[in-house]
Amino acid sequence: MDSITHIALGACVGEILLSKKIGKKALLWGIIAQNLPDIDTIPGLFMRGDRALLFHRGITHSLFFALVMGLLLAWLAKNLHRKHVLSFATLAFFFCFQLALHDLLDTCNSYGTGLLEPFSPHRFSINLLYVADPLFTIGLVIGALLLIFKSGKAQHRVVWAKTAIAVSVVYLCFSLINKIVIDSKVDASIKQKNYFTTPAPFNNMLWYVVANAGSGYYTGYSSVWDKSAIDYGFHPKNDSLLNKSGNISLKNNLITFADDYYTVTDSGSTIYVNILRFEQVQGWQNTHEPFALRYPLSATDNENMIIQKGRLTGWNKNTFKLYLQRIAGRQTQTK
Repeated sequence: MDSITHIALGACVGEILLSKKIGKKALLWGIIAQNLPDIDTIPGLFMRGDRALLFHRGITHSLFFALVMGLLLAWLAKNLHRKHVLSFATLAFFFCFQLALHDLLDTCNSYGTGLLEPFSPHRFSINLLYVADPLFTIGLVIGALLLIFKSGKAQHRVVWAKTAIAVSVVYLCFSLINKIVIDSKVDASIKQKNYFTTPAPFNNMLWYVVANAGSGYYTGYSSVWDKSAIDYGFHPKNDSLLNKSGNISLKNNLITFADDYYTVTDSGSTIYVNILRFEQVQGWQNTHEPFALRYPLSATDNENMIIQKGRLTGWNKNTFKLYLQRIAGRQTQTK
């Protein structure tokens, strides 16, 4: 999830678990612990883009890292708060829980999280939330702001924190229900059973669908409010184009990161590997729009942060209005 979500969640959990011991300092420790796994973005800035893609949400997002770093943070906090009666076990639980919660929340996105690294490279993803979902985060942000700016002696602080978390949990359950609805639509509309569904940007009512057909992939978008069948576009895999590039490590890294959901396209001057898990640029309007993550096989070491390129290309006030209409079930797709 985005940093704002982790900051707000860390503060709310800190209030519930540790504020009675160390007051508002619990908020700061919660924020630090919740955001620590994302420290992998710093070395990623100095890596080639394909390596950075694999490094992010790898070892620092593993349960092993949560355990080791949680114990180290507990030791540090105990030494910094000598005047407080704090057991090492209490602090260890607090930090390990915060770090593990970050990891588990990140599995809700389509990126994939290496929970079992360094023992297994497998990436876990349940495709339940978009990486930034305002409705999931808003309750946590309101709760965190109250905790930060209100007096540490204010009544109902724990109630605020618990309520904020409860709102997000209810939204998560709502997203699960929507996913079940969309999956049932996919089952009824396409023969391929090797598919996944994940929320489109910033909501959980419009979903992006990718189905593996062997020689290529069907992609489409479906709202829980749609009354018509899902409109699919077909994208040939074209993996034979990979032979035009001699950079074996680059190709292997991209294929690993894509988890077999990729296509290859030739623009005439550049060959791109398209990572299908990261939706299409406004694909909800046109099923043949380019994919948000298009990685050039001619990439240099300066392709860092390439995952951010293209996600919001072409968005404006009118596009946003059309997007809201699409979420509401009004289909205006073109092929």
